[in-house]
Amino acid sequence: MSQAPFVQPPRAAVRSVDLFVSNERAESIHGKLLEEFSNLASKSGLGSARRWYWRQSAKTIVGLIGTGFREAPWLMVGTVIGGFLLLEFSTSKLQRALVGVILFRSHHVTPHYDSSRAATHLLWLKNAVLIGSLLEALIDGCITGVVTKGREMTSTIALSFVSFVMAAPLFWMSVAMHDPVDPALFPAIMVQQFSGSCMIVIGGAIVREIRSSMLRRPSASR
Repeated sequence: MSQAPFVQPPRAAVRSVDLFVSNERAESIHGKLLEEFSNLASKSGLGSARRWYWRQSAKTIVGLIGTGFREAPWLMVGTVIGGFLLLEFSTSKLQRALVGVILFRSHHVTPHYDSSRAATHLLWLKNAVLIGSLLEALIDGCITGVVTKGREMTSTIALSFVSFVMAAPLFWMSVAMHDPVDPALFPAIMVQQFSGSCMIVIGGAIVREIRSSMLRRPSASR
């Protein structure tokens, strides 16, 4: 019993569950996990208990995501569709601006223009468009999290999944419609889309953390 205070579950796993569980159910869920973790640690060792806690945390998160969709299906679907359309509209504007500048450079560059300077300017432009698209994804995730109060992570994970899966057919549709898009850019577009999907989830996590800290503040001041 003297070792009990030092036996703690993995902090990262606890924080992961915190992002998905509602404040009303957090105490009971964490209490059950901690009780089983402590029993398993005393019987099978700390390493086995930590592995169990990670597995059980993943199962708990999947269950909470499913519960979020079952409790408010229309809110989830509507928010995901709205967030996807907003993200596609803003991202396409940035990508078309980049394509336009590339075409302008290729057709209007003069023989006296330093090619190394042109390449440097184009590289900076590409980085600016990439950073802009990531910021847009982050903002979209924050907006989605604000709309789906209490289900921030569920909605942003769904939005990030949909946006990543839809990136491939939308890209090849653009190629088929003879848009000025090089098919060789497909791997880079998918990497960029994956990064944007991660930023969407981060946006939801930021909103979730802000809300949780605001709810904990009155109890901490008592």
